[in-house]
Amino acid sequence: MPASPRTYKILVVEDNPGDAHLIEEAFRECGRRCDLHFTDSLREAKQVIENDSFDLIISDMGVRNGETEEFIRGIRSGKNSRSVPVIVLSGALNPRPAYEAGANAFISKSMDMDDFFKKIRDLMHFWTDIAELPPK
Repeated sequence: MPASPRTYKILVVEDNPGDAHLIEEAFRECGRRCDLHFTDSLREAKQVIENDSFDLIISDMGVRNGETEEFIRGIRSGKNSRSVPVIVLSGALNPRPAYEAGANAFISKSMDMDDFFKKIRDLMHFWTDIAELPPK
């Protein structure tokens, strides 16, 4: 009997409810089983990471009341999360701060729904079929 498909556990840090809904829809249609855990602040995300493990962390650069770069550096120094891929999904124009902080990828949010959904499908294809995720 074949093994059941893996479910990928993903933390999403997004403070805009409309964007969070689009992200949820895009992941629902990405062709992978995903268990999404949403937080709307970096502070809450830090607490969640201390108590749980994830396959991927996706964060907006513009999350209110926090410094995304500091958040990423904190992930990289934490014992439970240092090897978890961090993808910044943002409307920000400059990806340099995300990469300098230790992000594995920067993806621009798209206003075109088809383009946005394709980016999420491609993101999951890369991290589930091409790259090898670290063991939990």
